Amino acid sequence: MSEVQKAVAEAEQKAFEMIASERARMEQTIADAKRQATEDAFLVINEQEESTESCWNCGRKASETCSGCNIARYCGSFCQHKDWERHHRICGQSLHSQSKPLAARGGSTAAKAIDGVSSPALEKTSAATSRSSTPASVTAIETNGL
Repeated sequence: MSEVQKAVAEAEQKAFEMIASERARMEQTIADAKRQATEDAFLVINEQEESTESCWNCGRKASETCSGCNIARYCGSFCQHKDWERHHRICGQSLHSQSKPLAARGGSTAAKAIDGVSSPALEKTSAATSRSSTPASVTAIETNGL
C-alpha cells in the first residue's frame, strides 16, 4: 500500500507543479497583452496629438484650427466643442504663458502699459485668458490651392 500512496503523492505533486507552471505562463501572457494594449493606446493618442493633420477630438483629417491658440486642429465645430473641456486648459496655458514675461516687465497684469505704451494685443490676450467657459472660434485653414 505504501508504494501506491507514494505514487499518488508523486502524481499530486507533479499535477500541482504543472498547474503552477501553466498559471505562471498564463499570467505572463496576460501581463504581456496588457502592456502591449497600453503601449498601443498611448501610440494612438500620441499620433493624434502630434499630428498636424488630425482632428484633436476624433482623429479624422482636420481642416480648421482653434483661433485661440492656433495649435489645436479640428474637423469641424462639433469636434471643437466636444474637445473644449480638455482643450481649454491647454489653450489657456499657452496664452497665459505668453503673457507672463510681459506682465513681469510691465506690472501686475499684461494689459498694463509697458514703458508707457499700451498694447491692444496684450489686452486681447489678457481677456482671452480669463474666459474658459466657451471655446474660441474655429477658423478655416488656408489650403494654398490644394
